[in-house]
This record gives sequence, structure tokens and C-alpha cells, in this order.
Amino acid sequence: MNTRLVALEILMRYEKEGKKLDPLLLDVMQKKGVTEGYDKAFIKSLTDGVVERLITLDYVINQAANTKTGKMKPVIRMIIRMGAYQLLFMDNIPESAAVNESVKLAEKKGFTGLKGFVNGVLRGIAGLKEKGIEYPDVWTECSFPEWIAKILINGYGTDTAERMMRAGVGRMPLYLRGNQCKTDTEGLRKKLYDRGIETEAVRPFTLRVLSGNLIPAEDESFLSGMYSVQDLSSQTAIYELWDNIKVYINNEKTVDINAIDLCAAPGGKTCFLTELFNGNKDHFPGLSYHINSFDISEKKLKKIEKNVRRTNLTNVSFRINDALEYDQSLKEKADIIIADLPCSGLGVTGRKVDIKYRVEPQDVIALCELQRKILDNAARYLKPGGILLFSVCTVTKEETVKQAEYIENLGLHKISERQLLQGIDDCDGFYYALFEKKDVN
Repeated sequence: MNTRLVALEILMRYEKEGKKLDPLLLDVMQKKGVTEGYDKAFIKSLTDGVVERLITLDYVINQAANTKTGKMKPVIRMIIRMGAYQLLFMDNIPESAAVNESVKLAEKKGFTGLKGFVNGVLRGIAGLKEKGIEYPDVWTECSFPEWIAKILINGYGTDTAERMMRAGVGRMPLYLRGNQCKTDTEGLRKKLYDRGIETEAVRPFTLRVLSGNLIPAEDESFLSGMYSVQDLSSQTAIYELWDNIKVYINNEKTVDINAIDLCAAPGGKTCFLTELFNGNKDHFPGLSYHINSFDISEKKLKKIEKNVRRTNLTNVSFRINDALEYDQSLKEKADIIIADLPCSGLGVTGRKVDIKYRVEPQDVIALCELQRKILDNAARYLKPGGILLFSVCTVTKEETVKQAEYIENLGLHKISERQLLQGIDDCDGFYYALFEKKDVN
């Protein structure tokens, strides 16, 4: 299996088609019959890395090449990017292999006459690395579009923005949230350890993966519902929501809770909240609850249902619901609403390596308008005294604190808010705020 050739095909399709990287990765590997774990890991590491570091790679290549990347033949440009990534960021790949395999790729693709060019550019990059590469600014070094860098700097200051950008490239920690209805922290840790996965407990029922090749979709503990993959940021939001739900139950003297998760796919927050209800029934005698898990399409609904079935949860129903369209039947029916809304995703650049290239400045404005239409409906669905959780996996002020101000203008009282930052809080960039609907009577 020529893994570099497979990686090249994925990257060429990514550049030509402008689609999300992950679906292309899976499609090509399936068609090429890539089944070995090592091959899968290498291809993913290389393709993710090249895309994640595109700006950095092109800057370095242009220091070493007389012909700049914009003038190169597309296939040769991508082969050199792949070789440069191996030289600069894959310490387990010998320099000779990075260079020689790139030259072979050029030959395989019919560019025998450019073998010397590929060899010369990559040898030049190896020399630059040995001397120490100087970058003009942190966003070039960390491969961030300049407009995003300026948003971070203006919003959080130069030092914090730099830490955020540095945390936004490279491997982010993988967090596993144990299903407290099925396991405990130590029991889950031991099961994974026996399969070669080393973890550490970071909070009750949550483990951080330290080493080992864990592929949750192929792991028996995941498939049997013992854990879900969920970052600390979204866990923190649901934990705080749960604390307020307990107060709500006591204050309203009710044990009959109706919750709505408006944009629920793939169902992580629905599942976590349901697990908390299931695991705490003894504290609330007679507790009755139901979670309505909504999203816009059958495809998204199937993702939610798959996770609910996998974790063997009850009291959850699913249906297609366009959160942008007001549903009169839901007026003041919800005690709890989760509004985890579509956003620019600039808090998860360390996990979605292509997202920073797919988002444009005008998208933030459009997303804010979309969020407000959904929030208008959410406020009307909430009962007086009910609780709304608003959350987004981003860090722009427009999509976070300014949206919280908008929600307050809808007649909801802000209970709490928190902005988590990658590079500062050891988790994804994530904002959430909790609101209580005022009882006008």
C-alpha cells in the first residue's frame, strides 16, 4: 500500500473540490481498500497535517523555491507540501524518506522532468529547518488566516491570541465521558488500559487519552455505550445546566421536566443530560422527564438516534424540526432548552483542521443573524421560570457576548456565562450562557 499516493489523491481532491476534508478522507481510503490501522493513521496524520499547516508550508516552500507555490503545477505543489510537512512536523519520518518518497511520487504522477526540482526544494527546506526558520508573524507560523488572527488579537490581546493560535494547531486532547449509568471512572480506565490505551482521570467519569491508538468507532466499550467522546468545554456547560435544573426542580416543586435540544445532532448534549437525569433519579423521587431532540434533516436525526441507541438511553424522542421556523405547538412548553447553535467554529480549529479556511468574515455576520432567529423561537418555547442554555464552539464577540445581550433583550435573565479558550483552559474554545425566563405574571 503506497500510503503517500493515497494521501496525495485525498489532498488533490480537497484542493479541487473545496469540500470538507474528513468525508474525502474516508471516501478515498474506503475505495482504495485501506484497512490496516497503521496505514489509516499515517494517511490521516499526513493529510490533516498538510491542510492544517497550509499557510505555514507555503511560506516555507516559497523561501526555498525560485518558482513560488502559486506558479507551480498543482500536483507538484501538493507533493512538495507533503514532503515539507514530513520534514518540518513529522519527527518519526527520516529526512531521506521524506525527500526520496516525494521524488518518487512526482515520477509516479508523470512528472519525471521535475524530479530534480522537487528534490532541490525539499533539500532546501531541510537546510532552512537546520538553521532555524523565522516567521514574519505568529499567524503565519501557526497557519491562521490574518483576518482570524486579528479577531483574536482585538478580542483577547496579543499574548492570549498567540496562545490560542498555538493551541489551534497540532493534536488536541481526546476526552472520554463515561456513561455513569454503565460504568465508573476507574472501571473504564482499566478496560481501556487492558487494550493498550493509557488514560488519566480529569474529573468524575471523564478520562483524557494519553497514549495508544484509540479509534472509538471500533472500540467495544464505545460501541456498548460505556463512554462518549465529548470535550471538557461542552461537558462543563451541561454540568452547569444540570446544577440549575436541580434548583429549578426544587423551586418549581415539579418533577415533571420537558426539555428540548433544538439543534441536537449528533446528540452529545442530549445523551449527557439524559444520563444525568437517569443517574440522579434517587435524589428526586417521582422524577419524570422527557427530552425532545430536534434537528433539520433525517440524516442528522439518524446521528442522534444512533448515539441514543448506543448508550441505551430512554425518555428521548427525535423529530425533524427546523429551528428557524416557529412552531406554535411548542409555545411555552419547555422547562429546559438547549440551544447549541451553528457558528463559525473558530474554537475548534485544533480538531477541524480545515474550518479556518472555510469560514469567511461575512459568514460570521450571517451566522449571527441565523442564531438570532433561532433564539427568538427558543425564547417563545420556554416556560416562564424555565432555563435556556445557549452555547457555541467559537470565540468571536459577535457570536458570544453580543448574542447574550440579545437574549436578555428577549426578556430572559442571564444566570451565568463563560468563555473557554483553547490554549488557556485546556479544552476547545467554547462559549455558553444560562438564562431564566422571567415570569411576567
